[in-house]
Amino acid sequence: MTYTVDVVEGLAELLTAEALGVYRPTGLIKPDETPIVLGPMPEEPARVYVLTPYPVEDTGTTDAITAVQIRYRAGPDLREVWDMADAAFRLLHERRSYRLRDVYVALSWRESAGAMGQDTHGRQELTSAFYFRTTRPGPFLNE
Repeated sequence: MTYTVDVVEGLAELLTAEALGVYRPTGLIKPDETPIVLGPMPEEPARVYVLTPYPVEDTGTTDAITAVQIRYRAGPDLREVWDMADAAFRLLHERRSYRLRDVYVALSWRESAGAMGQDTHGRQELTSAFYFRTTRPGPFLNE
């Protein structure tokens, strides 16, 4: 796959491996599971992780920083989304020398986080931005 797909799906797979949620892009999610979704926030279920990647810094070398916004949504109790965000923080903040699929990650960290309030159904939402310092080769970059 491409760099961005490897980063975001690799992250979804890591979150799944650590039992934070379930990433199953071609299969159905069971009612008792917390899905990990790529792209826009779905209407259902109430409890969900949503991953959205975006570039932060691309240099003239193979070094890059790519961010992934993680949106958390749960029920009306704000403590539920705080717990989800804390679990992602424990997994990713200051993590060093690992791979998201074929992408080498030298370091990841949480850059920011903030409460988004309630959605129209009274469910709490929170967001975190995690940065990933990676190696991203390209035909015109200096290694």
